Amino acid sequence: STRFDVEKLIYYNPPLTTQFFDRNGNLIANIFGKENRLYANFDEIPGAIIETLIATEDTNFYEHHGFNPEAIIRALIKDIKAGKKVEGASTITQQLVKMIYLSREKKIKRKIKEVILAFRIERAYSKERIMELYLNQIYLGEGTYGIAAASLEYFDKAVSDLSYEESALLAALPKAPSKYNPNKSIKIAKTRRD
Repeated sequence: STRFDVEKLIYYNPPLTTQFFDRNGNLIANIFGKENRLYANFDEIPGAIIETLIATEDTNFYEHHGFNPEAIIRALIKDIKAGKKVEGASTITQQLVKMIYLSREKKIKRKIKEVILAFRIERAYSKERIMELYLNQIYLGEGTYGIAAASLEYFDKAVSDLSYEESALLAALPKAPSKYNPNKSIKIAKTRRD
């Protein structure tokens, strides 16, 4: 049932990386299983990350109720004209639903369930909580899950200490983490960031 699925977010408890520090507070080791993930609360995440993410992934994030009918229709028309899938229409909330609950299969039944869950999540949680969950769940390349682990991986700093440019670069990664990875191609990463 979709009600049960929404309630699973109350107990959201992703696997986190264990960190070891020396007596001076310097990080000496990270230990993790399959996912290198550190948790960042909403108030630790720079506004630049949130603003850039909204601009690139979901411009109507603060206006919609979990899904964007106009974006779905626009994407459908473009896909039909091109004869293949060329544009996505998922909101940040729908992307969160896919990451936590659903498979990546491209079936209409899954898409309908995704929209229903996104709508229910929007009714149950604030936009800030949805954004926090999304930014802690998303894969950002180099084996990192969540914005805090990616910040350490790419810039060796806490997410709250990122510059505007660094924040924009991390917010640009969800589109294609391996393609825009600054460790592999700084030129492509900077072009996407800009």
